Amino acid sequence: MKNKKLVFIESLLKNAGGHHMDNLIETTLYFKKNNEIHWLVNENFENKNLYLPDNVILDPYIPDENKDFLKKIKNFFFLIFIFIQEKALFKFIKIFCKNYFSIPKYFNHKVYSFFKNQNFKPEDIIIIHSCRPKDVELIYFLSGLIKKMPKIILRVLYPPKKKKLKNFYHYTQKLINDKNIYIKIFSEVTTVKNYIKERLNYDVKNFTHIFTFHNRIIPKKFTLGFLGESRIDKGFDRLPNFINTLYNNGIECEFIIQFSKKNYTNTDRIRKQILDISKSNSDIKIIDGYIDFYEYRNLLKEIDIMPLLYDSDRLNFFGSGIIFSCITNEIPMIIPSKAHSFNEYLVFNSFEKANTDEEYVHSVKKIISNYEFYLTECKKFSSLYKKSIIDDPLVREIN
Repeated sequence: MKNKKLVFIESLLKNAGGHHMDNLIETTLYFKKNNEIHWLVNENFENKNLYLPDNVILDPYIPDENKDFLKKIKNFFFLIFIFIQEKALFKFIKIFCKNYFSIPKYFNHKVYSFFKNQNFKPEDIIIIHSCRPKDVELIYFLSGLIKKMPKIILRVLYPPKKKKLKNFYHYTQKLINDKNIYIKIFSEVTTVKNYIKERLNYDVKNFTHIFTFHNRIIPKKFTLGFLGESRIDKGFDRLPNFINTLYNNGIECEFIIQFSKKNYTNTDRIRKQILDISKSNSDIKIIDGYIDFYEYRNLLKEIDIMPLLYDSDRLNFFGSGIIFSCITNEIPMIIPSKAHSFNEYLVFNSFEKANTDEEYVHSVKKIISNYEFYLTECKKFSSLYKKSIIDDPLVREIN
């Protein structure tokens, strides 16, 4: 018998790219025992040739944002018809007016039917896995239509902006003020936690990422890695110069580089440069496109050092899933010197800091020449992190 129902909402999830999907799978597997788990995802979600945990109930109902005015009018009258049939027209009109005479972008009759038919119990939980303002608006709107809402967890990855009236803080405050709603807020990094806490005057806690652990050994030949999205803020544009500096310094190592499926702005030239370098260097391995859940983990097992060439501001405000992959896979990292938000996470001497490409190369040399020491520190860190997952406030809240 299942203890409770967990509904993970990922409104923009359409395919398997990025850490959102990866971490959603990890979290699903972690809470698999005795829980009925739903993924409420985008209506255009593609699961062909995609690994999904066997315990997931897939509910692809969340609509894409509709910018066509005529379609919006048509949808509004269709919803009127649905709520007349449901004998709930008054509820719909009431919440419609309270929401400034508008319908949330992620609301349609399928989403409404999904929530109405769940028969939620007090112990059930809705987890907005990558919380955005439109997600919170959806929950607020549904709270005016559904008689019994379960517990709500907002898992915030990005610092919410305060531009318009209908923003993250507006809707979250309404949910907080509703005595019939149980809501908890968690963030990835302390910078974001403090940012939200200050604006809402409400308790916000950091959460710990859930990842698979791997026991690493000292390699015969070292391998560096660049995995994930090929974005400028992740340092993709720095790779050609970094690679050349690395090999010009006589460092013998292999390099695994992933080109993401999505081709980001101003990256075509960089891809070509990296491909040109790889043609004359057999130690460089290019992986073009998507890698699934288990392929990603197998690649992590191959990588011995992870130079994170990120923009410091991105790490300070948005965090990065690859950092937690490195912690749990005992991979020594090189992080930007100004990534201050990670000072509280990165413990022991399991990492180095650098700024310029030359400093990154110097750090690679340093780690290789004393790898046994860094690996021992990484193992200590990994062990500590495993314990922190058990004690994590978000994990405890769900359990």
